[in-house]
Amino acid sequence: MEEESVTYLVRVWLPDRPGALGAVASRFGALNGDVIGLEIVERSGGLAIDELVVSLPAHLPIERIVAAISTEEGVEVEDICPVGGLQYDPQLGGLEAAAIIIGADSRDGIADALCEHGCRAVRSSWACVLEQDGAVLSSWGERPNDLWLNAFVSGSPAVDTGAPGLEMDTVWVPMPAASARLIVGGDGPLRARERQRLAALARVADTWFRRMKERSIRESWALHPSQEMHASELSSELASLVSSSR
Repeated sequence: MEEESVTYLVRVWLPDRPGALGAVASRFGALNGDVIGLEIVERSGGLAIDELVVSLPAHLPIERIVAAISTEEGVEVEDICPVGGLQYDPQLGGLEAAAIIIGADSRDGIADALCEHGCRAVRSSWACVLEQDGAVLSSWGERPNDLWLNAFVSGSPAVDTGAPGLEMDTVWVPMPAASARLIVGGDGPLRARERQRLAALARVADTWFRRMKERSIRESWALHPSQEMHASELSSELASLVSSSR
């Protein structure tokens, strides 16, 4: 009978040197685990922060897993959580989020898709799209109040959030075509790779905002009375040309 397994997402700090990752992988091997995915989320100051997707026996308590990894010199576990039976793939998650965003057919739909699926792509707790006038266009999850959000993007001193999680790591990304900003908050640190993923998704959404705006302008121009008059003049000229050619 095949042993039941659980898939974990494990984020570790380790020395940024050859062999360090292999040593961590061998610790998982000693637990009868299998590393099935890897992403480097940040590198700085001689350290690397890696995110590993690992299949491990279901009977192993998380405490034992953390203890086994931490015995390796210079290695520290930042986070570990189960991600279900399916293989977790953050890169595929980002692509799926982008596909859903460009499938939206309205301004609100784009903002809604960006908030929800942008959050899912980096495993954050909440997100919102804040317009230039300070109004929230869309949000997902339990976010801070509007006053806090506007203070955050303006760089003002922190105010009461009106929601739990003041200690959250929060980032914002400009969306110039939409005259808005994407703001995302997580339960844990948002590392460089995750910030890059959010910035890319915000660019996808902002490009779609711009194209929808351009299409709206073209459609409005086509319906303008002056355009109807111009079309009528062209029809008359065409009729005259046809008559003169007979």
